[in-house]
Amino acid sequence: MEKPVKNNFARWIEGRVPPGLDWRTERSWVVWGLILGTLWSAIVFWSRLDNARDRLYDWVGGQRVLVESRTIDPFPELLDQAMAGFLLGMALTIPLACYHYAYHYLGSRSIYLMRRLPDRWDLWRRCLTVPVLLAVLCLVAIELLTILHFLMFLLLTPSPCLPAEPWRQLLYALGGGRV
Repeated sequence: MEKPVKNNFARWIEGRVPPGLDWRTERSWVVWGLILGTLWSAIVFWSRLDNARDRLYDWVGGQRVLVESRTIDPFPELLDQAMAGFLLGMALTIPLACYHYAYHYLGSRSIYLMRRLPDRWDLWRRCLTVPVLLAVLCLVAIELLTILHFLMFLLLTPSPCLPAEPWRQLLYALGGGRV
C-alpha cells in the first residue's frame, strides 16, 4: 500500500509542532473554535442590533412607525461581548503553548533530542508557532467580523437614525475601543 503524499502545509506544520504530536486534532479544534466563535458573534450582535432597531420605532394606531429623531445605539456598544469567543480562543493559546512544551516530556521524551539539536530555537519554534498563528487568526477573524457587522449595521439601520459619524465608530471598534 502506498503512503499518502504530504502537501507543503503538512510538511511545514509538522516541523512546527512537537515530534509525534497529531496536529490534525489541533486543526479540528481550531476549526470548531472558529465556527463557535463566529456563531457566538453573530447571535450576540444580531440580538443587540435587533433590540436597538426596535427602540427606533413607536406603535401608533396598531402600526410600527419610525421616529426619525431617534438615533440607534453606537456601533461599538452593539458589538460589546460579540467577540468574546475569539478573545477566549486567544487566551487559550497560552495553555496550548504550555501543552506543546510539556508534550516534549511525554512518551518518547523528545526533549532530550530537542536540547541536542544545533538550532537551539527549534524547541521554542515547535512550542510557540501554532499558538501564535492561532492568536493572529483570532485577531484577523475579529477584524473581519467587525467590518461585516458594521456593513450590516449600515444596511439595516434606517438612514435618519444613523449616528453622525458612523465610520469613526467603525475605526474605534476596529481599534478595540468601546463607547
